[in-house]
Amino acid sequence: MIHRTNYLARRNDSKDACTEKGFQEDRVLHVVQKMTSERPLSSGLYEYTNEPRHSSPVSSGSFTSGEGLSGREEGYDFDFIIRDEKYDCPICLLVLRDPLQTTCGHRFCKNCINKWLKESDQRCPIDNMPITESQLFPDNFAKREILGLSVKCPNSKEGCQVIETLKNIQRHLDECQYVPIPCPNRCSHILLRRDIQEHLSHICHKRTLICNQCSSEVLAEDMQEHEDDQCPMAMVQCPHCAMELMREQLQRHYDHDCMRRSIDCVYSKLGCSVGKIPRSEMGKHIQENLHNHMQLMCQALTNIHRRLNIPANNQLTHSHSLPDRTEPFTPEDRRMVEGIGNGLSHAVNLLHLSDNPSLAIPQAGPHSLDSFCPPDTSLRQLRGAQGSDERFGSERTQIDTELTYTSNPSNNLEGFPRVPFDDEFQSLKSQNLSQDESLARHESALHDMKHKVEYHEKNNAALIKRVKSLENALTELEGRCSNGVYFWRIKSYSKFRNEAESGEVTAIHSPAFYSSCFGYKICIRANLNGVDSARGTHLSIFVHFMQGEYDDILEWPFSGRIMLSVLDQNPTCELRSHVMETLVAKPTLAAFQRPTTPRNHKGFGYMEFLPLSVLDNSSYIRNDTLIIKAQIIGRSE
Repeated sequence: MIHRTNYLARRNDSKDACTEKGFQEDRVLHVVQKMTSERPLSSGLYEYTNEPRHSSPVSSGSFTSGEGLSGREEGYDFDFIIRDEKYDCPICLLVLRDPLQTTCGHRFCKNCINKWLKESDQRCPIDNMPITESQLFPDNFAKREILGLSVKCPNSKEGCQVIETLKNIQRHLDECQYVPIPCPNRCSHILLRRDIQEHLSHICHKRTLICNQCSSEVLAEDMQEHEDDQCPMAMVQCPHCAMELMREQLQRHYDHDCMRRSIDCVYSKLGCSVGKIPRSEMGKHIQENLHNHMQLMCQALTNIHRRLNIPANNQLTHSHSLPDRTEPFTPEDRRMVEGIGNGLSHAVNLLHLSDNPSLAIPQAGPHSLDSFCPPDTSLRQLRGAQGSDERFGSERTQIDTELTYTSNPSNNLEGFPRVPFDDEFQSLKSQNLSQDESLARHESALHDMKHKVEYHEKNNAALIKRVKSLENALTELEGRCSNGVYFWRIKSYSKFRNEAESGEVTAIHSPAFYSSCFGYKICIRANLNGVDSARGTHLSIFVHFMQGEYDDILEWPFSGRIMLSVLDQNPTCELRSHVMETLVAKPTLAAFQRPTTPRNHKGFGYMEFLPLSVLDNSSYIRNDTLIIKAQIIGRSE
């Protein structure tokens, strides 16, 4: 307290000295303007002046969690609940931050006064008294009072209603849900902290999604393009045959399986001019042009015979050596030999087909000159290799899978080197593996679908049972609400009448109804073609009592009256003539006793209620519907 009293005394003295010296306040105003013009932006850690806002609107001047209480060079710029002017810095005009007191009794922000002394002639900006940095001392009392002041959250404009002390405001800002922050995925959105999780989960176009087909990670903005053009497991259609298959199998399908895709004839390199034809017609083409293809092969073999300078009397067998030829094969020679390889494989298959028509003609795989001799091997080396069967077996021409001849091969093909079809075999093998994998996937899918179908069937059965129960409950409710007056509409009367005449269904029963909400449960029986002596002449109507929920509190036997009517449906009200009869209960009859079965097998009514001759072709039946009315009148009524 002594220090505080001396400080106030020095402050009053400095004011008097200031007045006596005629201090001009325009100098202070100039100083304040100079300092505040250099004030940094108060927009917090992030500045987004050039970026559009795409989410919840936020204030550009909001204090964010990145701006600490000591991260600014000037005073506290908060919305104080109660603000005392004595804690304002004369330089930055804000609440003092780390206040320092001068020997002349004035308080300033630490950074403000230090900057002022460095840039001025080291005089107090208030009374122009000479001061140095060594004459400044911390005012901890004022600092403690300032940190205890209550302030509103800087994000109050965005909806935050928190009021906290200045000392603890930074702790709140680190967790405030109304702080605007940029999307961590760098999608250019700026959102309040409370909205960031929802944005990252469902909105951000830079979020990572898992493809349902191939389980790969894809950005949300690229998911549509991935599903349409890139996903290897997506189902696509072949543009030629419209077959559905996975995208990763499409190229293999083009190359080997699609029967509608146009391909070149395997003899095209030998001179076949048919051009591109569908793969499904290739077998037919080869069969129909067998003679032409054989001529093309003979011409090609003759050209090779001539180019290799083979004597006419030599046979092309493994036991004979090739003549010396030092020059390498030309591209034309290579294409010719490759064509002969493809053609020979088809020719051999055709020979098989001639002996056994049930055999199919497989598609020939590509054969190159390397099938006959390795590249970069001269004919001289090849001839030396032919002298040793072991070395010859190490070459590519000696493979496990080879084409074989028929039991009676043509004399023209005897001794000709067998043509390997390892490429075709590998292709067929890979196709078979792919189809096995596809079959396994489809079997697994079918198994899952079977379980789903069984599950849905069980659910459907339960739902059907539930619906039936609800329908019965609704019918029961309708019967209770009738309050003793019930109208039974017999639709499709002609159908039921024919069934009664034929003896299929002689009697039909109405839904149950009640004499009151908690009264007797009753139903009506109608024999549309009569019963016993009235069969074929009259409409018979009876009443049956049924077991109800409140039979224990009712009086038995039933004593009262029951009025039965067949309603005339004439559109003209004045011409209507309803047929009505009244039943008077007889307690001694079994029909009026308490039922011991769900429906009392004993009924009471009229066998000859209405002649069928009157009923037919009358207004009692309209739109193939007969209406029977029953009204229950208890004994008290």
